[in-house]
Amino acid sequence: MKPFSILLIRLLGLYLFLKTLFSVLPALLGPNVGEFWSAELLPVLISTVAIPMVGGVLLWCFAGRLAERLHGAGGVDDGASGRIADEDLVRAGTFLIGVYLVVRHVGMLVAAYTGAGAVAYDALVVVVLGLGMMLGNGGIAVLYRRIKYLGVGR
Repeated sequence: MKPFSILLIRLLGLYLFLKTLFSVLPALLGPNVGEFWSAELLPVLISTVAIPMVGGVLLWCFAGRLAERLHGAGGVDDGASGRIADEDLVRAGTFLIGVYLVVRHVGMLVAAYTGAGAVAYDALVVVVLGLGMMLGNGGIAVLYRRIKYLGVGR
């Protein structure tokens, strides 16, 4: 399960980096590129572009450590049978969704605060929920197990 998680974490990092790069690249290659380097737009540009790109690079670089933290320090034996438990997939998916939400919405939260001086409560709620998904993913796996066996006499 750990190699699968490493692959997915790296794909998420690559996705975050490239999606952010390709969304800002046309504006940076346009004729009015000087507007982005003004004192008013620079904090917004840094928070909405740099945070997801740095987050993507960090996910790529530390994918092995994150997968080890997510699944434990188990070696080859935990996936030797070729079968992956569905609870492990729920745990890995929940963690990755939480990472994506945190990396994407921290930039929005910082941009709203630096741009308008106000707190973007919607982004704040998403960041808190994403952190909960990253750090407390065992609870979602337990909820999944309960729903999976609901009505089945165990």
